[in-house]
Amino acid sequence: MNQMQHRYTVPLVEKTRGELVETVHRGVITIVSSDGEIRYSVGNPDFKTFLRSSAKPFQLLPTIESGAIKAYDLQDNEIAVMCSSHGGEEYHLRSVRQILSKIGLDESALDSGIHPPSDLSSHEAMIRKGQKPTAIHSNCSGKHAGILALCQLKGFSTIGYTDQSHPAQQLIKQTLSELAEAELSDADIAIDGCGVPTFALPVWRIGLLFAKFATASTGGTNRQKALARIRDSMIKKPTYVSGSNRFCAKLTRHYPNQLVMKSGAEGVYGLGLAETGLGLGMKIETGASEPREISILETLRQLSQFDSISMSSYLRQSFGCLSGQKPIYNFHKQNVGRTYPVFQLRSTTPKIKSHPF
Repeated sequence: MNQMQHRYTVPLVEKTRGELVETVHRGVITIVSSDGEIRYSVGNPDFKTFLRSSAKPFQLLPTIESGAIKAYDLQDNEIAVMCSSHGGEEYHLRSVRQILSKIGLDESALDSGIHPPSDLSSHEAMIRKGQKPTAIHSNCSGKHAGILALCQLKGFSTIGYTDQSHPAQQLIKQTLSELAEAELSDADIAIDGCGVPTFALPVWRIGLLFAKFATASTGGTNRQKALARIRDSMIKKPTYVSGSNRFCAKLTRHYPNQLVMKSGAEGVYGLGLAETGLGLGMKIETGASEPREISILETLRQLSQFDSISMSSYLRQSFGCLSGQKPIYNFHKQNVGRTYPVFQLRSTTPKIKSHPF
C-alpha cells in the first residue's frame, strides 16, 4: 500500500499480548444510503481498493438481467453459488455442475484456475481418495459458470471469456460502472485471482453498491428485479455463497432476511442492511480476515442494528465472548491477549455523488 493511501486509513482493530499492543489493523469503513449519501464513516471514504470477490453479485447481474432464470430454470442455490467464494464442499460442486449441465456445457469450459477446496474437511476427503483438484474446486467456479451462462444466452464465444476485451466482460464492466455511478479507467482494472477483470472503487462506492442491493425492489425495473432476485437467493441460501461454517453464512442465518453480505480478498467487505436500506463498504489495509469480522460486528453494534441480547448470543456462539473483545489463547489454552475494535463511527452529512450517466 503506498504512503498516500496509508494516510486514508485509521486503526480499526488491535491485538494485545499481555498488556502490550502487538498488532494494529488499519482500515476504512463507510455506511452509505442508496442515493449516495455517506451517513457514517471512519477513515477516508475515498480510499480506493479492488472489489475482488465482493463484486460477484454484480458480476452476475447481466446474466440474470438477460433472462437466465427463465431460460435455464435456475434455482436459489444455483443463483447463490454463482455469487460465491465457495469452500468446495460437495453441495457447492453439485450446484455448479447443475448450472453447467443446464447451459449445455461441462467442467472443461471452466477457466477459473485450479486450487484445492478451502473447506478443510473437503480437501482432506479428496486426499484420502487420491483425487486431485480441478477447476470446479476453485472458489470462483460458480461465478465462472454464471459468466458462461451469459455467453450462452447472448451467443458470445465461450473461448477467452475471462479476457477483458471479451463482450461478456465488457458488459459486466458497463453494468458495474452504471450501478456504482463511476467511470472505470484502465488504472481501475486489474486481473483477479481466477483470471477475470477486477475493478477498483473508493470504499464508499462499495457501500453504495450494497445499499442499492439491499433496497432493490421485486416490483421495479428489470435491473431492480434482477438485483432483488440475486439478493434474495443469497439470503435464502447463505451457505452456498461461502460455506457451512463461514462468518457471513453464520451471521446471515442468525439474522434471517436482514443482511446480504459478500466478502472479498485482501480485507474487503460489502454488506447491505434490509431494514434501513444502508450499505457498508469496508477495507482492512492488512488484508486480514479476523479484524474484518470484528469490525463488521462492531459497526452493527454502533448502528444499533440489532438488540444487545441477540448480538451477545451471536458473539458467544461464534467468538466465545459476550463483547467484541475476542480472547486469544495459546496452545496451552491460556488466555494470553485479546483482539478488539478501537474505532468510533463518525456521522457525516454531505452527499458525494459522481456525475450522472
